[in-house]
Amino acid sequence: MAHKIKIKNYYTAIAFLILSCGQSSKKEKEANGETQGAVEINETVIDSLTNVEYFDFNKTIKSLPTKTLPHFEKSNFDSFVEAEDYKVIDTQALQLDQIYPDYHREGFNPKVTAMYRLPLSDRYISLAITILKSEVEMETLLVNYDANGKVIAHEKVAYDEIAEGMSQVVSRISEGNITVNRIFWGDFKQVEEVTFEILNDGKIEKIDTKSLNEIFEDFTLINDVLLNSKLDWIHAKTKLITTKVFPESPGETIVVIPEIVDEGVMYFTLNTHIVIADNNTERIKYNYFESHETNGWVSDAVRLDGIEIESNPYKIAEDKEAFGVKVSHFGSSRVNPYSIENLSLFVKSENKLLKVLSNYSIADYGGEWDGDCDGEFNETKKSLMLSQEKTNGYFDIEVTKEMTYTAQFKDKNDECLVNEKNDTKNATLKFNGWRYGEYDAETNVYSEFHPKKLDNIQIDRFHIEQAFEVNGYKIVAGNFEPVNGQNVAPDTENDWGDRLLMLDSTNNIVYKSQGVGDVYRYDPHFYEVDGSDKIIIICQLAFEYPFGGEAFILENGILMYMGRLDIEGYYEEDDGKYMVDIIEIKEVNNAIEFTFKTEQLLLGPGTEDEVITNNNARYVYKNKELSLLSNNP
Repeated sequence: MAHKIKIKNYYTAIAFLILSCGQSSKKEKEANGETQGAVEINETVIDSLTNVEYFDFNKTIKSLPTKTLPHFEKSNFDSFVEAEDYKVIDTQALQLDQIYPDYHREGFNPKVTAMYRLPLSDRYISLAITILKSEVEMETLLVNYDANGKVIAHEKVAYDEIAEGMSQVVSRISEGNITVNRIFWGDFKQVEEVTFEILNDGKIEKIDTKSLNEIFEDFTLINDVLLNSKLDWIHAKTKLITTKVFPESPGETIVVIPEIVDEGVMYFTLNTHIVIADNNTERIKYNYFESHETNGWVSDAVRLDGIEIESNPYKIAEDKEAFGVKVSHFGSSRVNPYSIENLSLFVKSENKLLKVLSNYSIADYGGEWDGDCDGEFNETKKSLMLSQEKTNGYFDIEVTKEMTYTAQFKDKNDECLVNEKNDTKNATLKFNGWRYGEYDAETNVYSEFHPKKLDNIQIDRFHIEQAFEVNGYKIVAGNFEPVNGQNVAPDTENDWGDRLLMLDSTNNIVYKSQGVGDVYRYDPHFYEVDGSDKIIIICQLAFEYPFGGEAFILENGILMYMGRLDIEGYYEEDDGKYMVDIIEIKEVNNAIEFTFKTEQLLLGPGTEDEVITNNNARYVYKNKELSLLSNNP
């Protein structure tokens, strides 16, 4: 039976007036424009209720809002500026007398000002309760109740006081754990991070306490970087924060802040914040941000184990020095061991950092075995060395891959034997004008070329917009002219407008593509590989805006339609670039890949208009099919 409590026939409501402002010692409050000074609280009595009402625990919580996880709890006096921000909430059903030992002491009259639910478990009920303890103290408790409203456990997750203005508590509440920051302002800021585990039965246990001031040598610098990035320590995965003096400039420090987006039991995802800050002014001079959706900073069954700033710089140009950030993942499965280490490179550009190499695997290990002997394992380690050759203004990076294959098996005497094979391969990282990509001896890169234009070609009833001579054939773009304003054969209702034709030496049409309707632009662009007879033709499409293009392949005198590249670069402002300005074409492992040199892309331009971050988005043509692949979710 639910716990029921009889309520007295009157309630007390609270009205707050901000009467004076004084100076606060909290630097962050000044930076965030929060209220300074003392707040005087006046209590008024609401008209007495004429009817006695009965409330139980379930009725009290029934209409409460539910927050999503992870929840960052930072309730303080500035959260309740106006009198109407304060609510009259039944406190007796919450059993606060079980939480506060001196609840019935004369003069102690805590008042609940806000309350909401947290979806921590279906085994118990979790409430975050903000309580005004006095005119100068406010705190928020996380309280776990059983189904009948009995308190299982509680923990303070937020605190604010305006008498001295010297202390505060904030927290991050996630499935299975609570991270609490206890902050004190004295001669300098101090942050104590306390971690709690929420057990399956709703009990709360402290598992770790550490002083962030002592852990981080660059605490003050990191603190200012967080503030300038509009973050608090509670938003960061502190064990993965890392700093290093910038190799090119000892007066600057690289700071990597992993911002928590989602967090659960043995799981988290992080946004990337990388900045270069001035050591003296602590001002951010260069910054880089990447969303958790594309950066690969995810920890689940394969644990994100570490983030490290490389000590050695990469001088990728005479006037450009890049620094590396390595991210390590580790799989804890005993029978399926796995680990990988990815490297990204960043360079300064105006007031930003540009990512010129993205999540390039420099070491990986994996395999499968029976836990006793039988199994197979593969390991690859890569070493990088700058070349003297340049591509698009940046030095190439030579890659040596050392690969080891290991097989374990038992012989007839039940002894475990090991067979190991080693191999070495070379590859090159080349800069494509946007980022470095890997090319090996089997990779063919297509370059744009400009074939001879033809001016004196005539085709009956066909309006020629552009014509070119390619390998003894004529490639013509245009449209069949209507007759008396009507489309007639070879145009049809579903097949009319601009298209591509191929003519033989006698000007006979040997190929005719499907019409695309009446477009403003249908411009052929040509790409080839030295020593190959394959030619890729992309016809850029546009109205008053570009909307992708059609791809064709000419090989051994046969022209074939590859498919539609329904994509464009996305820019905040019109910079005049078309898809053909950002495309890169390469062939590897019997597949042709179309990739794009820009940070953001527009899928379905003119129709869907879906903006995505370019996380290796690419069209792949294989087995006569063109498919769009992307690492975006």
